[in-house]
Amino acid sequence: MKELRLEKGLRQTDLAKKINVSQQTISRIEKGENSFPAETLVQLSKYFQVSSDYILKLSDSRMTVEGRIEAECLIDRNVNFIHYFERMNQKNKSLICSLMEQLAEQA
Repeated sequence: MKELRLEKGLRQTDLAKKINVSQQTISRIEKGENSFPAETLVQLSKYFQVSSDYILKLSDSRMTVEGRIEAECLIDRNVNFIHYFERMNQKNKSLICSLMEQLAEQA
């Protein structure tokens, strides 16, 4: 969990406030010193968008089953775009990304 917290640039106190627990609770969880309520596990899983198994160190996969299925569906729907995009030079990739951001803001 510490790795996830640091990736988001959070201090223990920041994370504690976001999921409504004490900083000491976050510290103990990161050190593996105590168990914690299922509600806290769910909050952490949702906040970091990872599976509860990943937080509990039961799996190396961060994604939930639902997340993997959603990612596979996205890839299937957008495979042609991905192929075209990957053949572009970096300048054109940047241009496409910029255009997509502008269009998304208008949606």
